[in-house]
Amino acid sequence: MKNNRIVYSTNDAIIVFRLGKTTNKKIALSTENIVQTYSFSKDQYNYVLNSDKIKEKIIPKRFFNLADAVCFDCPFNSYGKCYTHKFMQYNGFLSMLRSLIKVYGSTSDIEPLSPLQLSEITSMCSGKYVRFGTYGEPSLIDIGLVSKICDVAKSWTGYTHQWLKTDYSKYFMASAHNIFGAITADKKGYRSFIASKSKLEEDLISCPASKESGFKSNCSKCGLCSGTNGKGKKSVVILEH
Repeated sequence: MKNNRIVYSTNDAIIVFRLGKTTNKKIALSTENIVQTYSFSKDQYNYVLNSDKIKEKIIPKRFFNLADAVCFDCPFNSYGKCYTHKFMQYNGFLSMLRSLIKVYGSTSDIEPLSPLQLSEITSMCSGKYVRFGTYGEPSLIDIGLVSKICDVAKSWTGYTHQWLKTDYSKYFMASAHNIFGAITADKKGYRSFIASKSKLEEDLISCPASKESGFKSNCSKCGLCSGTNGKGKKSVVILEH
């Protein structure tokens, strides 16, 4: 583990596990060490690598439009739609990728997950809150590794837009955009996290870390968005933000 992070490649993506603190009070206390996962496409990595090499300005729209290998058919996989397409997050992603480039150089020098890294990741996550998918689709992480992490983590959250194609229902929430999507996800065995446009649906839990719930908790402490193996039984809803 270097610089409190573990990095490996899988197909067209680069996976990063990072141990550290967050300034987002809705996620965790600023004094708490948490583990966050990031998935960058190799196209994004190479874009930053090559642009910096020739001292060409990196364009945010182009950077995010190279994310197909980690965002797939997410309805927000288009520049300006996702909540991660903001100045602070974008700068953080560039900083992380530039740091990786200094260590690895070419993407071909980033190897697939090794047995040693698997052990290191499990140790890193032990007793910690794990935020799967801080950037990128969390189902890119092998489900066997996800299972090992969740066995030792203090709590975790994870959201997938690939719930029609993958079965991570034990650990992740289906990202749904209305009650009809949640009903379909329920038939696939998923609990849902629903972004509601105008009102909170009945018989659902209002996100305790939301404005409408008075920010009475944070994701680390709450842990409701943890699939069917976690704390919650009902689906969770939040007003779109």
